[in-house]
Amino acid sequence: MNCKIIGYEFKTLEVTLASGESFYAERGSIVYTDEALQRDVEFINDGGSGLGSILGGVVKSALSGESILIIRFSNPTNTDKKLVLSGSCCALVPIKLQGENLICRRGHYVASSDKVHLNLNLNLQGLFQKVEGNATIFLDSLGSPIEKILNHGESIEVDENHIVALHGFSSSQIQAGWSVGNVLRGEGLSLMKITGPGKLYLSPLPIIINRN
Repeated sequence: MNCKIIGYEFKTLEVTLASGESFYAERGSIVYTDEALQRDVEFINDGGSGLGSILGGVVKSALSGESILIIRFSNPTNTDKKLVLSGSCCALVPIKLQGENLICRRGHYVASSDKVHLNLNLNLQGLFQKVEGNATIFLDSLGSPIEKILNHGESIEVDENHIVALHGFSSSQIQAGWSVGNVLRGEGLSLMKITGPGKLYLSPLPIIINRN
């Protein structure tokens, strides 16, 4: 498998799959695919595809608020095949996940090199979701993100509208940091206090697109 981010002002993800390889992507992310690639719809949090699994997945999604469907691309041929994907913003951020916690902005998951679990039950103002698994994740971003590493016990305050992802953080490391003083200084109500250790990916522009 070869994944390459291409483009300048607006970036896309070019994926080349060898024989027998698979790749996962959000619905609506396809720019184009080679005709021979097989596409299957699966539950992002439940690998079943039968009627019972479909009904159970819909009920589970309604109760938990989790994402329902994802597309699995697979190459059944003996030659390399290509697909090109894009998000709704102008850039894509690759993050290699190896069992660590990853919290990202809700709706900004675009694709991954393997199947992952998306969980919306974080109670962080409904804006973020937890991603679990072992894969390279590709997320939407408004431009190349600012990367900030926090050491153990180190804290910063961040405008939530600039957060793309928090890698290696748990929800206990994130607290609402807003106050009346923030409002009077023109900073609004959206500051969040984040304490290390972990790595932040921050958009240079505020993310105000509704991705529900």
